[in-house]
Amino acid sequence: MSVRSASDQVRRADRAWLAAGLALGVVVAIGAAPAPAATAADQGGATIEAEATQVLLDGASRSGCSTCSGGSKVGSIDPSATAQVPGVIAPEDGTYEVTLHYLSGDDSRALTITPDGGSTVTVPVASTGGWDRVGTLTVDLPMHAGENSLTFSAPAGVLGPDLDRVDVAGATGKDYTLTDPDAADPVPVDPTRATPGGERTVLRGGDVVIDYATASGTADVRWGGREAVTGFYSGVRLGDEFVTTKQYDGACRLTARTTVTCAKPGLPTLRQVFAFDGDRSFSVRLDVTGTDGPVTTSMMVPVMTDRRGSVDLGRTGDNRMVLVPFDNDHWVRYETPAIKDVTPARRSFEVTAFIDDASRRGLVVGSLDRDTWKSGVVADGNARGGLDRLQAAAGLTDWSYDYGDGMNKYQFNRELKPHAEVSGATVRSPRMFVGLYPDWREGMETFGKAAAQAAKSRTWDEGTPFGFNSWGGLGARGGDAAVMDEVSEFLAEETPGFRNAGSAKGLYVGVDSYWDKMLAPEYAFEDPNTSWAELEQYVADVKARGQEPALYFQPFANFWREGLDEPIGGTALCDTCENQTYRQMALKVNGIPVNIDGAWALDPTNPGVQNRARIALGKFRELGVRYVKLDFLTHGYVEADDWYDVDVHTGQQAFRQGMAQVVDVVGDDMFVDLAISPLFASEFAHARRISCDVHGALNNWHPTQPDRYQKSTEYLLNSLTYGWWLDEVYAFNDGDHVQFGNYEYDGNANAYLLDDPYPSIWPEGQNRARVTSAAITGIYQVSEDLTATGHPVVKQRARDLLQNPGINHLAELGRSFAPVQAGPDAFTASDTFVLRDGGTTYLALFNYGSTPRRADLALRDLGLGGGRYDVTELWTGQESRAAGRLRAVVPGEDVRVYAIEAGR
Repeated sequence: MSVRSASDQVRRADRAWLAAGLALGVVVAIGAAPAPAATAADQGGATIEAEATQVLLDGASRSGCSTCSGGSKVGSIDPSATAQVPGVIAPEDGTYEVTLHYLSGDDSRALTITPDGGSTVTVPVASTGGWDRVGTLTVDLPMHAGENSLTFSAPAGVLGPDLDRVDVAGATGKDYTLTDPDAADPVPVDPTRATPGGERTVLRGGDVVIDYATASGTADVRWGGREAVTGFYSGVRLGDEFVTTKQYDGACRLTARTTVTCAKPGLPTLRQVFAFDGDRSFSVRLDVTGTDGPVTTSMMVPVMTDRRGSVDLGRTGDNRMVLVPFDNDHWVRYETPAIKDVTPARRSFEVTAFIDDASRRGLVVGSLDRDTWKSGVVADGNARGGLDRLQAAAGLTDWSYDYGDGMNKYQFNRELKPHAEVSGATVRSPRMFVGLYPDWREGMETFGKAAAQAAKSRTWDEGTPFGFNSWGGLGARGGDAAVMDEVSEFLAEETPGFRNAGSAKGLYVGVDSYWDKMLAPEYAFEDPNTSWAELEQYVADVKARGQEPALYFQPFANFWREGLDEPIGGTALCDTCENQTYRQMALKVNGIPVNIDGAWALDPTNPGVQNRARIALGKFRELGVRYVKLDFLTHGYVEADDWYDVDVHTGQQAFRQGMAQVVDVVGDDMFVDLAISPLFASEFAHARRISCDVHGALNNWHPTQPDRYQKSTEYLLNSLTYGWWLDEVYAFNDGDHVQFGNYEYDGNANAYLLDDPYPSIWPEGQNRARVTSAAITGIYQVSEDLTATGHPVVKQRARDLLQNPGINHLAELGRSFAPVQAGPDAFTASDTFVLRDGGTTYLALFNYGSTPRRADLALRDLGLGGGRYDVTELWTGQESRAAGRLRAVVPGEDVRVYAIEAGR
């Protein structure tokens, strides 16, 4: 093996690695980032991005990198972490020139490289001048003819650099990419012209009239006598064909009171099953039955329109489409582009609303059932505020979805392949809900109630949980029982007013990730010989203070570094079988284990995966724990090549099976709170975090990349603006953990306060806004270093801000506040939220800017009538009166919360 410097080298490393006997040269970018270099592929070689989905990261992790060729890199490479690059195809046995593009901020780094069947070599790595600067080094490595892999790690006692990409001259790279040629237009349309005239059938329910032209297989829908949806039909993808109700030449008939059947020789039988679910909504399900055997489909579209102006809201005000995200990971935001900018490429997952925010009128469309399919809605808007196309499709995921160049530009595709096919003698779509409402907020809440009824959502009658979660302010330190005891004592002694006064349950004190550090040996919860004594004592101590212990588990994901091929305890498939490895239990796409955001995705149907959950959650019950936070559930939701259970064919089916096993273990009396998860899983949980981890800043803040790490209060309120209605689906929304300080994490995941020049503790107004945002969302938890060594200002803020009876009462109500209006643009949250409780209306006014905000609101926009009202601001206690309008001044980067009651 030899190492040679690149031809445009500008300086040499001055470190001699005598053991390797190597001389090393690197290219260092000085000043501005270099222009993208030609890749090996450009020159007839293979180029593989280190962060590519086929690269197996075991302990290493992907992260963003604005100067890297693919916009990302792989870091955290150390002696126990590896990055395996597969699919390097050599034309013949021989030695190949491998160029590594890497980043390093010091001269002490090194890599080990192990080619297939070859010896491990050690390569010293000099600094490139910073962790944002890419350099190169070239190594000659032996490869055999055919497919090779290269495994990168670090020698003992040394850390590795970050990897950008790998180029191999004279080789080719296996194409692992699954691309969607229809990504910009994922749902087909049927150009068949509708047959005019002929027999018509009218279906009615409440304010809804469906006028069905059986000759053409299309229908028009009226609300209150006004036509709003025209040319509506249904279709199904069968192989390369797209069969719709428009293709039956008058052979569609009303065969039951609310069922239209289309049957014709040579075509499958299509049935549209309608139901009227309320005064202003209906649902439709599409069933397809084969002509001479089972049918197989990957997409069913119960709701389709494609005529010009086929959806008309009757308004041309502030018309938008609400784009609902696939899950709540990675600080993803809801988007609301203007209707005129909406194209079929703009996908909303599971549900959407087409709204005129000026008049509040809105059409809500979404899926009610989640036993088999994942669903989405696409549309094509026009300049008149309506739609020329609307399609609600089962079989639509975020595979190949382009998250755009706005505030979601750093998102990644959770799905690595298209939706799986579904087969059967008859295949059914989910029911698609369609409702037109004078106020789109009423429509979303109505849809939420219908989705909860369909799912048989779990209920909870013990009041809104108040509590503490260890992750944000402690990180891995939360796994230290002595640390958590200090936190528990502080909460009991220093903040006795921070609790739900209307609940018999005490304050929940939760240990998040790293809870299993309290085991002996640490983390070995699967081992039957492990001692749980320390955790058991911690649980007993928390209970002795009148508090409730809470714990954490990841049933379908693994971040730990046991190694893909190390046997994992408790996973054997029979009494005499060996324990399985993570490679065996992982979901795979193209045979490659799926890694999402640094963690292996585990098969929810694998008995070993299920048994790991059974061991941990069963022990939680045995200890007396009755609150569990379940995290990274998207990992168990994605599509894969196959599943352990051969009767499972879609990610939705696999997820439901795995979650059913989880809740069977936890029981009906344990509160289940979902963290990173798909949007709908309310049959398995009482609550779901409405967004990703929220820290303490009011607006997006991060030392280097604020748009990538959107951990702010305003980000959470974006989720509340367009997702408040999820508290109709779940018993509670979870407002994420409250923080007063500005925390980062060291290499061991311990949280610490940042120092100058960055703020250590956010201003009190921003702290007040953060507390309010949690209280008006639902579950109310703090996450700070409240130990004896915690910052005294942080602990004083906890005493001052967590014990306001008026603010805490808002959380006790257990209801999410709704936006008074949508946000001012496609991404920004609303700044005004309202909730009516009996005779009291509560109003929360946020100010995201640095100068005072002067609010002037018509009381009728808050649902209030004429007369005079008594107004009390809950943070200051200031009292006033209002008639017709409420006027208020909110200080910069702060909040004001008003209780409004009829004047006495």
